[in-house]
Amino acid sequence: MLRCLHPWWLSGGGAGLRLLQRHLFTMKVQSPEFQSLFTEGLRSLTELFAKENHELRIAGGAVRDLLTGVKPQDVDFATTATPEQMKGLFQAAGVRMINNKGEKHGTVTARLHNENFEITTLRIDVVTDGRHAEVEFTTDWQRDAERRDLTVNSMFLGFDGTLYDYFNGYEDLKNKKVRFVGHAKKRIQEDYLRILRYFRFLV
Repeated sequence: MLRCLHPWWLSGGGAGLRLLQRHLFTMKVQSPEFQSLFTEGLRSLTELFAKENHELRIAGGAVRDLLTGVKPQDVDFATTATPEQMKGLFQAAGVRMINNKGEKHGTVTARLHNENFEITTLRIDVVTDGRHAEVEFTTDWQRDAERRDLTVNSMFLGFDGTLYDYFNGYEDLKNKKVRFVGHAKKRIQEDYLRILRYFRFLV
């Protein structure tokens, strides 16, 4: 069970709303759970992106699970490639793409060796209304991490085992602390469902 560090997240006062220190922490992960992800499909996917010099990393909840010794049921991927670039490399390789509804928000789903892989372009939220967002694509990993909900969900993992942690997510995970990335009030106003996700980690 994770615990809340401070109960200030619902208050409107500015005193409790502080931006977490921005820095990059890296370490190597080589656990059995991580190694078990390397199926034939994933190896083919990483080779395609590496061939075109596009960065590709595991993102979000799957990284959190791996760091706690759990093999994730769902693995999301983040990339510096735009949706058009992804479609181009998949088409050139004869890879089937399915469910194109996510392209507007940067997500392309490819099917390799009977596995589906959901890959999303790094992005910045430009306009939000409490549930939906208009996004702008970026190649800056930290800017993408800044838009995520909780520090423990804001980490990335490279396929060489390098963990990329910009907001102390690894330390918070070890210490069972739940923190929003940056200003809690702002994160909640961007997407009100984040309140539910916050409480899910407290129980």
